[in-house]
Formats: sequence, structure tokens, C-alpha cells
Amino acid sequence: MVCSPAFPPADGTSRPGPEVFDRVFALAASSPGIARLWARAYPDLPSEVEPLSFVSSDLLRHVARALCLSRGQDLTDLGCGRGGPGLWLARELDVGLTGVDFSPVAVEAAARRAARFGRASVARFKVGELSATGLPPASADAVVCVDAFQFAADPGQAAAEVLRILRPGGRFVLTGWQPAAAGDTRLPPRLRIDWAPVLREAGLADVRVAARTTWHEAYTRVFRTALELGDPGDDTALAELQDEAREQLPTADLVRRVVVTATAFRPTPSC
Repeated sequence: MVCSPAFPPADGTSRPGPEVFDRVFALAASSPGIARLWARAYPDLPSEVEPLSFVSSDLLRHVARALCLSRGQDLTDLGCGRGGPGLWLARELDVGLTGVDFSPVAVEAAARRAARFGRASVARFKVGELSATGLPPASADAVVCVDAFQFAADPGQAAAEVLRILRPGGRFVLTGWQPAAAGDTRLPPRLRIDWAPVLREAGLADVRVAARTTWHEAYTRVFRTALELGDPGDDTALAELQDEAREQLPTADLVRRVVVTATAFRPTPSC
């Protein structure tokens, strides 16, 4: 699985490609263990969300407020995966949604999922990269990226792409991780990124970083719940997540869960 922000690519390169995520998304879709995990770890999270990351209802509600969208506006979800968190946000805020992911398997699954949220007529999903979405300039009132921005080949280029597709005054919200101690070399490079200067250097303004213990607890809870489920049998997705949990839990206290917000050009006065 690749729930972990430190997921090592199978081929030894610095970044897992779409074929790796295609496999992961396909395995998760057919995994009863992953479904049981989320029902046990976060019973208040709507079942149709079916995330493949570390989201909770509390985190999604915070992101919804931070996006500062009005009814009928347009949200773009980068690294949308199977679409659940972005579709939840679109339904909660009553906005249009464009999801972008480099995994064709994920994009197809997200398109099918839209109907479960009542968003089939106002949501579309396409294959694209974080740094090359293929979307028109100034086409989004807000952009969100849930636990995926660290997978960009070049985070600075991805941030510049966010700025390109945002309308002036639009909000960018990303969730991810930062080291609890700056520059901690025990962590892989993907977890040593300081998001604020990356976003500022790309031209985004009013950059703010927020962290909560409850958001980080979601990270560890998912892993611990996976292990509590016991023998995975022939459920490959659960087995791989359990392996990931054993690897990542010992270093979980070295990172902190963050929500980073930034604005294209001038901040919106009402937010």
C-alpha cells in the first residue's frame, strides 16, 4: 500500500510512478480488510469516502472551512485518488469539482464514485500530473491536495502549477507532514520538506501552517487499527498496509501532521 507519506517506490527510484499507484488503487478496491479498517478506525467518516490516506471527519471539516468557497464555485482536487475526500468537500460546500490524478485506475474509480455523492453532473476527473494538470489558467476558485503533494517530482513546479490554475484570491489547501524537528535526517527527503518557503517561492501568498495532535493521531490510528485486524489471509492490500505500519509506527513521532493554506495573490478579506 502507499498510505504512508514515506512510501518507497518498488523500483528504487525517487518517486513511485502511476503504475505503482494503479496497482495500489486496484488492490484497495477489492480489499474487505481496508473497508473494515476505516469502519473501525473512524466510524463517523461516511463510508462512501473510502480514503487511501489518513483523513478524519475533523480534518475534512477543517479543510472545508480553509478553502473559503461559496456555493457554485469550482474546486480542483490534485492527486485526487479514488475521489472520496474531494467529493466529500464538493458535497459539503455545494461546489463543482475537477479531480486530477496520474493514475488512470484512480481516475476511473473517482468518476464512478461521483454518483454516490450526488455530484455526477458537477464533477469530472482527468489524468494529469501535479506539475502539469492540463487545466486552463485561472480555472479554479480553490485547489486542494490531500496527502499527495509530497509525491510531486518537483514540489516547486507543482506549487507553480497551483498558482497557474488558481483564480486571483483563490485558496490552496494541502494536507501532509513536516518534520517535528527541522531537517531531521532520520526521515526520508519526502518528509523533510518545509512547505511554507516552497509555496512562497512559487508566488503564493499568505502561507500558513497549522498542526493539531488529533490530525496526527489519525496517522497512527490507521496503522494501529490495521495491525489490530490480525491475520490478513489472502487480502494483499491489508497485508501490505500492516507491513507499512510496522515500518512507519516507530518513527511516527518524528513528524507532525499539518494543513498548509496559501492564497493566489491577495488574501480573500472575508477569510
